[in-house]
Amino acid sequence: MLKYILTIFFSFSVSIGNIFSQTYLNLDWSKDQIEVNSDYNSSLIGLFSKHYVEYYNSKFSDEVSIYETHHFKSLINEYIKEINNEILIPKLNIIEISDVKAKITSKDSTMVYDFQTIKSLVDDVSSNENFTVYKLPNLKKDDVLEVMYTVKKKYNFNGSRNIQESFPILSADFILIQNNFKSNLKVYNTTDYKVTDSLIDNKKAKLVHFTNIKESLNEQYATPIANKIKVSYQCYENQENITQSEYWGNLVNNVSELFFPKSVNKKAEELLKEIKNGYVTIPWNESKIANSIDTYIKNYFIISDKNDQKLNNIDYIFEQKESNDFSIIQVYTQLFKLAEIEYEIAISCNRFYLKFDPDLFDPNQLREFLIYLPKSNIYISPNRIEFRATEAPDDLLGNYAMYIDKNLDYYFSEIILENKNFSKINKEIFVNIPKNLKKAIIHENRKFTGYWGILNRNYVYLSENEKTDFLVDYFTISGLNDKKVLKYQINNYDTDYNFRNQPLRINTKLETRDLVKKVNGKTLLNVGKVIGLQSNLFNEDERINPIEINFPNEYYYDIKFMIPKGYKIVNIHDLTKEKKFISVDGNVTAQFKSSANFEKNRLSIKISEFYRSLKYEKNRYNEFRDVINAAAEFYDIEIELSKN
Repeated sequence: MLKYILTIFFSFSVSIGNIFSQTYLNLDWSKDQIEVNSDYNSSLIGLFSKHYVEYYNSKFSDEVSIYETHHFKSLINEYIKEINNEILIPKLNIIEISDVKAKITSKDSTMVYDFQTIKSLVDDVSSNENFTVYKLPNLKKDDVLEVMYTVKKKYNFNGSRNIQESFPILSADFILIQNNFKSNLKVYNTTDYKVTDSLIDNKKAKLVHFTNIKESLNEQYATPIANKIKVSYQCYENQENITQSEYWGNLVNNVSELFFPKSVNKKAEELLKEIKNGYVTIPWNESKIANSIDTYIKNYFIISDKNDQKLNNIDYIFEQKESNDFSIIQVYTQLFKLAEIEYEIAISCNRFYLKFDPDLFDPNQLREFLIYLPKSNIYISPNRIEFRATEAPDDLLGNYAMYIDKNLDYYFSEIILENKNFSKINKEIFVNIPKNLKKAIIHENRKFTGYWGILNRNYVYLSENEKTDFLVDYFTISGLNDKKVLKYQINNYDTDYNFRNQPLRINTKLETRDLVKKVNGKTLLNVGKVIGLQSNLFNEDERINPIEINFPNEYYYDIKFMIPKGYKIVNIHDLTKEKKFISVDGNVTAQFKSSANFEKNRLSIKISEFYRSLKYEKNRYNEFRDVINAAAEFYDIEIELSKN
């Protein structure tokens, strides 16, 4: 999809510049002796990492190519448990792998592998359409590995490089060799760097230097990939002087007919009549018609991944009801124009991989295309089969987007959740403990709304049927070692229920011996197990990434235990817990709260847990962590039953 977008968005002409040889041909092995502090306990330590991006003019034509080189040197530390001997070279949009060489320095030997030798080390099993994988033999602890590889790519005016890795790097450089081009670059997720203008082999370059880069961590409640230190850049013809606003404006002009067609296809008129007559309930309104159009397209149009230009042609798309995942938006805009529905187009990207930046035009941000209805504040996601006319997809929440209106004016705004109470899980749990305290019977009614409903309905949609073994296990209480499902009923699982946010309902009946146990003459009832396994942050003391959850959400539990007559509860006060996160405006934005009472052999427990913000202050991590851990601690609660 992106390749097609870039093709229609931009067309650059470039002229012949200098004819120097490519820089990678002049690179040599490092002769620096780098001392490593013994405090590092990482299995791999990056001694240095250098990323070269060179815009190179051909000697014999006006063609411009890009040569990307990664030159790095790493120490295999003694803490490593398993040595990864692979060199992975991404193949996305490359013309060729121009060079690969490696040098392994051990205490008693040095081994150098040139390109011809490296080619014989290709791992055909691990290599695929995305990566070429080479496997180096005889790597050991305390070896120093140095690698230089270069790939050739077609000209593209922009790009980006992740500088941060999953291990510490003592020194890193990003070198943009622009030659006679103009350039812009921007560094993300750190302020600790230095940019200088330089000459590399007598060619103009910009150098960004970093020192002591910490390893990236895949923490919970975070967007670690998007949080990595990276450099984004633009490189364009010297005669041009293009502002970022002009880039965005150029985008709008190139997609205007796709997003806001001047004329309507005849097939669209016939199709809208069919949709209105068969899919829209009376009384009509804008959101009902928009949702019916969305539902019809997702039910009857095929999205193909074939590289076929016909899939971009609106006549062919209407005739065959087949399109690619980008051009399908034309069907929506044709029908919306005909139905006189006011809409805007929102363009953004998955926040877990990339944070949208309005200040630097980057086509890599143009990954997700939504239709926004400003009158009702809802979104339609043409590429998301599980979504209907509702809130924006959860992986776009909190990211910025470019909004384009019918007048082809554009603005940037954060994608926000309109309904703050959109996503809830409600559980009613009734547990009957028998007189012999052995086989407990659990009746549970669950209701999922919002993103919980969308997510779980998608699991059903992707399954063979709604009652597969996986789904039955997934939708019943997790964490029970002995669980027998006596009844399983699921309702409202069709994706069409997502439009009105009607709850997905699941009713189950379980039998288990896992709730009661005898320990040192005491009878213990594991009350907490009925809420299921909970995520926790017990082992995460220091926070690296900003706190960002999947989506604001709430949980409500209404739990009742019927205890055999003749028993009392010794430590009922253990079931009362409260942890909360109070924001700077005084509002409680995260909380776990439980309460309990025992009357006439019935133990009643109510739990409320919610997270009303998408992001929480990193410097208040311990407060957030306490709320998360409170639920996990409740799961482990055992109460003592003693006879009256």
